[in-house]
Amino acid sequence: STRSPHSLSSEGGGRMPAADYVTDDVTQTVIDADEIGHFIEQETEDESGDNRYIPGMPWDEKEALKGKNESWAHFFRRHGENIRHFLVEDWFTSAALGIGTTVLSVVTDLGIESLIHWRRENFEYLHAQSSYYGIAYWLLHFVICTAIASLCCKYISPQAAGSGIPEVKVIISGFVLDNYLSLKTLLAKMVGLVFTIGGGLPVGKEGPFVHMGAIVAALLSKATSKMRHNAFFTNEAREIEMLSMGCAVGIACTFSAPIGAVLYGIECTSKYFAVKNYWKCFFAAAAAAFSFRFAINTLVPPHIAGTIVAYYQTSFPNEVFIIEELPIFALMGIVCGLMGALFVFVNRQIFLFQKHNKVFQKVFGQSLTIFAVLWALNMAVWTYPEGLGRFVAGKWTFHVTLADFISNCTFHQMNLTDLGCKPEIVERWTGGDGSLDFKFTLACFMVFYFLLVAQCITLFIPSGIFVPAFAVGACGGRLFGEMLSMAFPEGLRGPGSPPIYPGLYAVVGAAAYTGAVTHSLSLAVIVCETTGQLCALLPVLIALMIANAICSFLSPSIYESTIILKKLPYLADLPPSRISVHVLKVERVMVKDIQFVSRNTTYKELRNMLKRHPNIGSFPFVTDPVTMTLLGSIARRYLVSLLCIKIGASEILPQEKRRSKTPSEIMQQRRRSSGTTAALILTGRNESESHFRVNSPLHTTQITSPLQQLLPNGSNDDTIGHQRTLTIAERAGVLTQRIEIDDYAIDAAPFQLVKGTSLYKVHTMFSLLGLHHAYVTDKGRLLGVVSLKELRDTFADIYVRGAQLPPWRRRRRTTTDRDVENGGGLAGGTSLPLI
Repeated sequence: STRSPHSLSSEGGGRMPAADYVTDDVTQTVIDADEIGHFIEQETEDESGDNRYIPGMPWDEKEALKGKNESWAHFFRRHGENIRHFLVEDWFTSAALGIGTTVLSVVTDLGIESLIHWRRENFEYLHAQSSYYGIAYWLLHFVICTAIASLCCKYISPQAAGSGIPEVKVIISGFVLDNYLSLKTLLAKMVGLVFTIGGGLPVGKEGPFVHMGAIVAALLSKATSKMRHNAFFTNEAREIEMLSMGCAVGIACTFSAPIGAVLYGIECTSKYFAVKNYWKCFFAAAAAAFSFRFAINTLVPPHIAGTIVAYYQTSFPNEVFIIEELPIFALMGIVCGLMGALFVFVNRQIFLFQKHNKVFQKVFGQSLTIFAVLWALNMAVWTYPEGLGRFVAGKWTFHVTLADFISNCTFHQMNLTDLGCKPEIVERWTGGDGSLDFKFTLACFMVFYFLLVAQCITLFIPSGIFVPAFAVGACGGRLFGEMLSMAFPEGLRGPGSPPIYPGLYAVVGAAAYTGAVTHSLSLAVIVCETTGQLCALLPVLIALMIANAICSFLSPSIYESTIILKKLPYLADLPPSRISVHVLKVERVMVKDIQFVSRNTTYKELRNMLKRHPNIGSFPFVTDPVTMTLLGSIARRYLVSLLCIKIGASEILPQEKRRSKTPSEIMQQRRRSSGTTAALILTGRNESESHFRVNSPLHTTQITSPLQQLLPNGSNDDTIGHQRTLTIAERAGVLTQRIEIDDYAIDAAPFQLVKGTSLYKVHTMFSLLGLHHAYVTDKGRLLGVVSLKELRDTFADIYVRGAQLPPWRRRRRTTTDRDVENGGGLAGGTSLPLI
C-alpha cells in the first residue's frame, strides 16, 4: 500500500529552516568531513578503565580522576580562569551589547533629526519666497527620502523592510530566517530608517531598533565565538539569550527606560523566558540607557538633543485623579481595546488587498518601491502645512504632538485660568490662526493617523508601530479628557474638588491603545519611566489590562498578525477562553499516513522512500508494519549515509548528491571547528533540544562511534578510498537485503503524545519545549504524527470560528494528495514544511 509523508523533518525542538525564509540546507544529509573528523578525534578513551577522559574536561579534573591531588598553582589558575570567563562572558558581553547598540541608535537618531530639522527650516525659507517653492520642496522631500529608504531595502537587504519584531519572535522561537541577522541588514535598516522617518512618513523607530539590537547581539555572538570556555559560546541557548538581551537594549535606547525595555522585549519576542537571564538583560539595558543619556548630554548638539530623547516629563500633582474617575478609565480601556482590534483588522485587510488584488499585483507587484514612493507623495499632499495639514498638525512630528497631548494643561481654558495651555500649544491645534476648533483637529488627527499608519507599516520600508500607536491613543485620550473637562469644569465632585486633567487621560489612552495593539502590559512601566511619575500608574494599569484583555480576545497582536500574514513558521499564542482547544483532541488533526522504518525494510524500499520524500528530516523506527510499536526515530542524514556506504555514492538522490562527498573525501578532510557530538548528528538532534532529555543515552560522550562500525575496517582511510565499485548484479543483491541500523543511531526518546491529548496541552508543549513535531501513540503503537503545520492549520481561524480541523482533513484528503497538489514548502501553505 502507498504511504503518504508526514509533516516533519528534524527531531524535537531545534532550529527549523522554513521555505522562502531560510537557507535550504535540509538536503545536506551526508555528514561533512569536519563532523566525521571530529567524531573520530573526540571518542578516545583513557586507558585507566572507568576513569575515562571526557573531551573538554579541564586538566585538573582529568588528573583528579587519576587520583592525583590538585596543587595550589592549579587551584588559583582554575579559579582565575573562571573569574576571567565570568567577567568576559557575562558582564563584558552585556555591556558591549548595550554600548554598541547605543552608538548605532544615537547615529540613527542624529540622522533622523537632522533631516527633520532640515525639512522644516528649508520649507519655511522657501515658502517665504514663494508658496510654489514651498509645496514643491515639501513634496520632493517626502518622495526622495522614501525612495532612498525603499531602494536600500531592495538592493542592500530586503529583510530590512518592516518592523523586524515579528521575525525576531520567529528566530527566538527556534527557527532560522536567512539574512535577518546579518550585517547588511543592519546597514539597510539604519539607513532606511533614517530616510523613512526623516522623510516625514508616520512610522516609529522602536520596532526597527529592536531588530537592530538583535542583529548587534547576533554579530557580537559571532565575534566572541573564538572565546570558547566549556562550550559557553557554542550552545544555542546562549544565542537566544543574547537575542533577548538585544531586544531589550533596542527599547532602552529609544525611551531610556531600562526596566520597561526588558519587560517589553520579553513580552513581544519570547513566549517563555528563563528568570536566571533577567539580570543580564537588565544590565545590558541599563548600560544602553546610561550610554544613551551620556551621548545625548555630551555629544549631541543642544538643538537636536531635546528632540531625540523620548522622555516626556509630566508635572501632574500627586492627587491627579479621584476614585470616581476609575470607572471612566475602565471605559477608556474598553474603547481602546476595540480600537486596537479594529486597527489590526484594518491592517490585515490592507495587506490581503495588496497581496491578492489582481490590479494591484499587475501594477505594483514587482515594483513595491514605486508604490512606496507614490504613497509618500500622497502623504505629502495630506500633511502639507498650508493645506490639509492644518487639520492634522502635519508640520509637526510625533515627538511634538505627544508632548502637547500629555501636557498638564487644558486647551479650552487658555487665557482663562492657570490650568490653560500656552498659546503656542493651542495654535498648533487651531490651524495656526485660531480659525479651527481644537476638538475637530484632534478628531481629524486621530482618524487620519489611525487609518494611514495601518497602510504605512505595510510599505517596503523600515517601519515601527509603537510611537504612532502611542500618538493615536494619546490623541483620543486628550480629546476625551478635554470634552470631560468642558462638561465638568469644576471637577466631578463640584466646586472645590480636584479638576479633571486632560493630560492624564492622554497618558492613559496612549498606554491602553498601544498595549491593545501590541498585547503588552509592560507599557505601564514604560509610561512611568518616560513621564517620571508614578501617580498615573493605577489608571494606566486599569485601562491597559482591560484593553489588552479585549483585544486579545478579539484578534492577535499586530506582530502575530504580521507573522500569520507572511506565513512565517511560528505557532501563535492562543486567545483566552476558547473551549474548542480543550475539546478537540490531537488524533483528530494528526497525519495518519506516515512513512516509517523497521528492521524488515530493505535498502531498495529505503532508497525509494528517501527519493519520494526529500523534505522529511527523520523517520519513525517501528518494530514491524503490523504491530507498529514505536522504538524511536532515525535521522535522514544517517539513512542516506548508510545508503552511500552500502551501495555507493552514485545512488544518492540528485539534490543530495550535489552537497555530498564520498567516504574517501570525508575521511581525508578534517576541520576541527565543529563541537557537535556524533550522537547528536547521527540522530538529528541539535543543541537546543538536547537539554530537555539530558539523561538520554544519545547525549553521552562515552560511546563508540556509529561511523566506525559503518565504515570498513573502522577508520582506515586507505581501505575506504579504494572501496570496489559494485556491479549491477551486486547492487541489486544489496538492495534486496534488509537494512542494518546501528543501535546508537536510533533516537530512543522522541517526543510522544497519547491520542487523547487536548490541543491546548499540545500547544503548550510545542511552545514551551520548542517542538516542531511529535509522534502520537496509543500504548506504544504509532498512530500518526502532528507537526507545526497541522497546528497552524487548525488554529488559522481560531479568533472567529475556534479550533477547527485542517482543511485537508475536512475534505478527507490524504497527505499524498496534498503533497502532489501543493508541491512543497511551508511558506507556500503545503503539507510538508521544511523542518
